[in-house]
Amino acid sequence: MIEYVTRIEDFWTSDLQSFVFPHLSPTGQRDSFHTNYSKANNDLPQAFDSEIPNYEKFPTALGLDNVAVSWTCIEPGQAIPIHQDAFYKLRQKHSVDIEQCVRYLVFLQDWELGHFVEFENFELTKWHKGDVYKFDYQATHCAANASNSRFVTCQVNSLK
Repeated sequence: MIEYVTRIEDFWTSDLQSFVFPHLSPTGQRDSFHTNYSKANNDLPQAFDSEIPNYEKFPTALGLDNVAVSWTCIEPGQAIPIHQDAFYKLRQKHSVDIEQCVRYLVFLQDWELGHFVEFENFELTKWHKGDVYKFDYQATHCAANASNSRFVTCQVNSLK
């Protein structure tokens, strides 16, 4: 299940320009593809909740409560292999089962050639800054950045 929800007004671009991501999370590339990826290519820059400037504006713009918010940066040449989301932060924060979780994917930049998100029956390209898509834990997907610039998204995880 993947569906377009809305487009929200940009309030993040100035913050994003100089933002330094505080965490590096494994992408799973090395394990999934059994290839000798470099450390730089295997670590995904991320930030969570209060680490993100004005993070509370994302759920407000979407009319959501009980959320976990993250920013994810896919660097040029990185891929996030096929997976289903575990909603770890949301489940940890609110003690809920995965069946109760849903993700709102907010594109923080206009689409560029080489930025790509794919679901089993749906490819996402040519999005506009602020476009929001919604999916649940059963949505198998992947993402990649074959461009020369960073590809940054916001994930607003919420309860159904």
